[in-house]
Amino acid sequence: MAAYIMQMHENILQTHIPIRYIDVEIAYVGEGEGTDVYVGAAGNHGEVYRYLFYVSAGSKAAGNHQVVHHLDVSSQVYDLKIVSNSSVPNHLVIRIYCRSGAGELIGVLSEHQMLKLAN
Repeated sequence: MAAYIMQMHENILQTHIPIRYIDVEIAYVGEGEGTDVYVGAAGNHGEVYRYLFYVSAGSKAAGNHQVVHHLDVSSQVYDLKIVSNSSVPNHLVIRIYCRSGAGELIGVLSEHQMLKLAN
């Protein structure tokens, strides 16, 4: 099982433009059948959103790639959770696209950058 838990809020990138939305892109790069993936968030007031989907090996058209669009981000801190049920190391590539209220791309967080934020 792979699990990423990250505290998310509008100033996570420490820029003068607050983040209002994120797009979470998940691609399966492992070998084998694929995996179920959960993307969800919970804050002080309960669950904010949750998505469950399956990604597998093959071409993009065959389902190895999924993007969850326009997830709200506020000034209140919440836990963003990405969990898969595969025990194979390095089976997912995760990117979080951070957008302004106008939809402009502010920055992209890769797994490496998420680990740096966690330390």
